[in-house]
Amino acid sequence: MSAENLRTGSVRPQETRDPRVLLVREKYFSLRPRPLERWLWTQGIPASAERVFWLHWQEGMKRGDWCSELPIKRVAAECHLDVSTVTRAYQLLIRLGCVRRTDPGRDAGNPFQQATAVTEVRIPRELLVELDRHPSRALRRPESAAETRLTATRSAPTPRAAELPDATDPFAGLSGRERFRALSQLTRAMSPAERRQYDEAVRTHRAHVGFDPDSRLSAEERGRVLQHLSTLAAQPKATLPAAPGPRPTSAPRGPRLLSVFELARLKRDVQGATSSAAAPELLRQVVWSIEEGALRRFSPPHAIHIALKKIREGAWTRPNRMPPNWARTLGVPSHPGTCSRA
Repeated sequence: MSAENLRTGSVRPQETRDPRVLLVREKYFSLRPRPLERWLWTQGIPASAERVFWLHWQEGMKRGDWCSELPIKRVAAECHLDVSTVTRAYQLLIRLGCVRRTDPGRDAGNPFQQATAVTEVRIPRELLVELDRHPSRALRRPESAAETRLTATRSAPTPRAAELPDATDPFAGLSGRERFRALSQLTRAMSPAERRQYDEAVRTHRAHVGFDPDSRLSAEERGRVLQHLSTLAAQPKATLPAAPGPRPTSAPRGPRLLSVFELARLKRDVQGATSSAAAPELLRQVVWSIEEGALRRFSPPHAIHIALKKIREGAWTRPNRMPPNWARTLGVPSHPGTCSRA
């Protein structure tokens, strides 16, 4: 670097290979939310505890579930601390509500060794209640897609285009729960004949529906229903939201996997409810039954309670249709690596 570029105020990052610019553009660095970082500062915790917390925060963010399985020796090596200092840091962070650690029991590969604890980073309750007071970043509004869809809808009129309102969302600006409540209020006020026509219009992708002469819906509410149907008609059929109704009681579709914390607790409870020799096979059967078998129709906590009760009572049997060689990675350990580029 030339002497001219070394002088303060004369560095031109776009023209020179300034090491500061190269460090920001080409190297990896971590991101720390400002409200959480400043809350940690106000607590006056030692720097060693901050190192441990941000290490687990980075690993949990990379994995996507905010959990990590790091041996305490590796944490000490990564943070340049000794093991006793890391242990004290865990005790302080748990007391502040910043992390939660779960002991999964004995290591399946080595019964004489304790398995690595699962650590989850959390937002302290004191910070959570005042999180809305902190300023938020400005986000760009996705107007281009909505404007394109609205233009396409107006350029292709339907046979009853003169009677249809503009294809604008009447529930714009509402949250998902408020939107569902407002739409349910409209459908509940419909007569049975109007509700049948409304459901048919949603199913067939039509933007118009007839109303009874003595309809309980006001003129404004009828216009809102027509606007909602026009919005649905302007969308692709694959993205149509379902009409409000009772929640299905059948088993959920798609794969369901237990979280790292649920697997760790289940492994610990199964080991405590049976002998160590039978625990790995029972754990494999229970996980399959909850994720793919008969217990899949229950919520994970309810399914785990059912399985543990049957194991304690000696009533647990191998699940029907369970593949003999089915295997599930019970916990994905975190591997050393660099954080994703910001």
